[in-house]
Amino acid sequence: MKTTDAIVALTQLARGERRYSLENRETEEVLNISLALLMELSVAFDRIDRLERVLAERTGIPLAELQAIDYVDDPAAAEREEAANALMARVLRIRLDPRASGQPGTGSCSVA
Repeated sequence: MKTTDAIVALTQLARGERRYSLENRETEEVLNISLALLMELSVAFDRIDRLERVLAERTGIPLAELQAIDYVDDPAAAEREEAANALMARVLRIRLDPRASGQPGTGSCSVA
């Protein structure tokens, strides 16, 4: 079973009204999303750290030197910037959605 299928199955098994511990349901949902993103980021940082250490060990390049490499002028820098902008747009899509305010095109957040 895929993870997404497991999550859907779990939510379908839930019975009754969902309980919230904060007074504002939307605030609690944002907090839950933020905590989930924090966990995903933590896992990503752990994997990056392990990859850097394996690379340093196998190439003989000191870890600090690998971490200090700056790729600002590298052709892939534009691709990384585009990927970062796309990530921000996905994460902030609720704020970018013009339907959120009821007025088309009046989302209050912009991604450069």
